[in-house]
Amino acid sequence: MSQPILTLETDPAIEGLWIAIETARAQSYPLTGAVFRLHQPPTDPCDALDAAARELDFQPLGQHWIEVPRRIAVKIATNLIAHDLAYPDEVVPQAQAADLAGRVLALLGPQARYFTNGAVSGDFAIYDIQGNEVVGWRSLSDAPLDHGLFAIDEQRVVVLWAEDAP
Repeated sequence: MSQPILTLETDPAIEGLWIAIETARAQSYPLTGAVFRLHQPPTDPCDALDAAARELDFQPLGQHWIEVPRRIAVKIATNLIAHDLAYPDEVVPQAQAADLAGRVLALLGPQARYFTNGAVSGDFAIYDIQGNEVVGWRSLSDAPLDHGLFAIDEQRVVVLWAEDAP
């Protein structure tokens, strides 16, 4: 039997971060947050992203992952924490959401790469790593809308994901 390429991290500090996000979003649906330890860096980051997606019972995207620059990853993470997907309602104050998003992204090193499934909602445009605007999305779940961020560095895959309740 071959060793998996990643395993779920159970660090209490990371668990505390997910609890802080869940507590802040208590008036809305919860987000999925997970950190996976890579046993070895994959040749193609999409392999590790797909493995993490499978671990969370999501549909892998293969070569359809959209790589975004860090500045867009920050906006995606902040928007996921601050707002609902289908409605512009603010459920967490912007400053608090930005702080929590920063804590999520701080779980990765400076060489991290950031990926998403497309553009679902938010008051900002999403641009890929080449600077092209992203329009539309590919679902990872059975929810009417889903959106989020998968990020990878040499040691970890970090997931912050939202599914709008059916």
